[in-house]
Amino acid sequence: MPGLPIDTPITEIITKRRSWRTYNGKPVENEKKDQILSFISTLDKPPFGSEARFQMVDLDLKGTGKVSGTYGVIKGAETFIATIVKNSPMDMEDVGFLFEKIILFATAIGLDTCWMGASFSTPLFSEKMELKPEETIPVVSPIGYRAGRRSITDTVFHISAGSKKRKPWPDLFFDSNFDSPLEKNDAGELEVPFEMVRLAPSAVNKQPWRLILDGKKVHFFLKRTMGFESMFKMDLQRIDMGIAMCHFELAANEMGVEGGWKVEEPNIESLPDGIEYAVSWECD
Repeated sequence: MPGLPIDTPITEIITKRRSWRTYNGKPVENEKKDQILSFISTLDKPPFGSEARFQMVDLDLKGTGKVSGTYGVIKGAETFIATIVKNSPMDMEDVGFLFEKIILFATAIGLDTCWMGASFSTPLFSEKMELKPEETIPVVSPIGYRAGRRSITDTVFHISAGSKKRKPWPDLFFDSNFDSPLEKNDAGELEVPFEMVRLAPSAVNKQPWRLILDGKKVHFFLKRTMGFESMFKMDLQRIDMGIAMCHFELAANEMGVEGGWKVEEPNIESLPDGIEYAVSWECD
């Protein structure tokens, strides 16, 4: 369960990361591109074993104009990282888990990024990536350097999503069952991993994860947003779950909390509507 090959604490990187859609047009240096590609080559298999690969794509954009294929959302970025995954039962969770590691590594070396799961043209990227019939491109991200100010479109996205706001602990984390909110003081050595989950990015900032502390286990549940899945090409909330898992594991690793993932649905009574089990973390 290795962390990121960086000196900066992962908690600091997670806190620092912001979604940025407006870039200054400065190309990403080859040295930093090589760092990212080298990091990608070291990634272990994700928790559910899905087959995913990642590719850096240059769109040959010059200047700070709108990037073709991003519906006007991204400006001034010429380099993207794209995810390709082979269709499998837990592919979206694994995509979220792996891609967030790449996003955090890019942040650590001074680059800006933005998760894009519905606001890009799939054909634009599939033409450059030799996509196979059994594969999909669920997410991409620009990498580059932020502009001095956000574009109007970027500002609208940022404000409408409420990106700076995060739900409080009692809305997200629970003790033994969904009737008992978890207090920070009762989280023990897992307080920091829980908090890093709370700070994780999610589609439209819905924060769909719900965690139950159950002795030495932490059960991850997905709280569906009604109608959300049908709005997008991909099941973005399952990707969000993978992001939350990534934050939890990286923070646990940094805090010296050993453990691992397993799928073993707990016997939790009175599940709220729209809640579905995803995975559990068991401390050693």
